[in-house]
Amino acid sequence: MKHLTKSAGRVVQLRKTIGKSQSQFAAMLGVSKDTIISVENCRNQLSRNLAKRIQIATGADLHEGKLESPFSQADYTRADFDRWREKYGQSTETAALEQFKEMQTWLKVIFLAAAKSGRAGNRDRLPTLSLSLAEWLNENREKFNLQDEIEEALINETRTIERSGHSISALLAKPKQAKAKLAEHDIDFSQIKKMLQKHKDGGWLVIDDEYKLAWSPGSINLVPSRPRKLIAKAKFWVETITPDVSSARRLLERIKSKPLTAANTTN
Repeated sequence: MKHLTKSAGRVVQLRKTIGKSQSQFAAMLGVSKDTIISVENCRNQLSRNLAKRIQIATGADLHEGKLESPFSQADYTRADFDRWREKYGQSTETAALEQFKEMQTWLKVIFLAAAKSGRAGNRDRLPTLSLSLAEWLNENREKFNLQDEIEEALINETRTIERSGHSISALLAKPKQAKAKLAEHDIDFSQIKKMLQKHKDGGWLVIDDEYKLAWSPGSINLVPSRPRKLIAKAKFWVETITPDVSSARRLLERIKSKPLTAANTTN
């Protein structure tokens, strides 16, 4: 119990020294607030894993006899925390990209390894490895409380202009669904309904709009990006085809063309 009390005291002292609430400290370490509370209240022992996380984040070795500076034999201070972050633990975009580049190699290696036969001739590990990585990403999104920051990064990093095609006959057949679908692009179905009726036989409504990736590790899920930055508003027009295979194929190729860019898109 005496050991627990000392560890708890050092955790509390460190957290207050660096000016973090229990929630902020937990998010910084990627653990739950309850984990921090249980250690500080002596309900649970300071684990090696948590102590290692704390040392990586702050430079403080909580398994030492006292809370000591990582740079000298003096007591740990807020200046030590600031110096440690500046020297070893920068949380900047540049540092993030550097760490990403380092991790790319290891991601490539583990995926290639999972595609090979193991000692028992098992080469069916890749799908579940991918699932395991997706689960890990979701877990860390929650652990580090990154929901808002991830959404901002998705908007900034994955914006693109994509093209979609919608059968006019299908839109007219189900007006409620059509209204909701077109509203996603800020298009008023009631205002263009008369125009669409003129092309109900063999006509397609083609839409260029701005999208971003939704958070769904392991799959690609595009959703409308708002507010738009690449274009002012969605662009739409009608394409008509004659009832033959070659015309239909050419239309589908245009609809499924590669993502456009702001430079070659008109409003």
